[in-house]
Amino acid sequence: MRWNGLDGDRQYAFLKTADMSRFPWATGRIFAGMILWQARYEDDARPKASRVHVTMDDNSVHEVTAPELTARLSAEAGADVGLIRLARGTFDSMPVSLVGRQTLDNLADKSEGAVEALRFRPNIVIDRGLERDWIGGRLVFEDSPLRLRVDRPIERCSMITIDPATADRNAKLMRTVVEDFNNEIGVYCTPEVPGTLVAGAKVWLQPA
Repeated sequence: MRWNGLDGDRQYAFLKTADMSRFPWATGRIFAGMILWQARYEDDARPKASRVHVTMDDNSVHEVTAPELTARLSAEAGADVGLIRLARGTFDSMPVSLVGRQTLDNLADKSEGAVEALRFRPNIVIDRGLERDWIGGRLVFEDSPLRLRVDRPIERCSMITIDPATADRNAKLMRTVVEDFNNEIGVYCTPEVPGTLVAGAKVWLQPA
């Protein structure tokens, strides 16, 4: 992980080319089936330089720059859609997002059903704890100089209502997040010291 987040994270984005609003992005808001698309790097070790392949919801595979992708999104959006690439990533607000497993378990209890972390598109899922309790502190990771400052909660939008496995929508989940969680699931973090992040590594909190 570098100062601007994980290497290669969210470096591609689709947008409505003639849309001059503050939110021109073509996302699952306009076409829920896009959630089922799966992108992968041809060379995982070099994400910033690697070609990217996308498996669409019809199981066809294309390079991320292929016209088939923008044509499908343009048809769904009713407007021309293009692709952009930014080396620093097209983040909503901050470069790293994180959620604690206890938060997801609490949400599942309120929702009367399992809630997948993928709905919230986090970079990091920590197996224990409530991430909102860590705000203002620093997270340090096993066998890595990496240090993350935990900055603020993440306000959620209707994207979390789309099931990442089926693309079905569940409006009730949004109401639960608003009413019982102040519309906040997860936290934004900022890298203070870059380093390698390894799945399964232990993590410690340095309180504010």
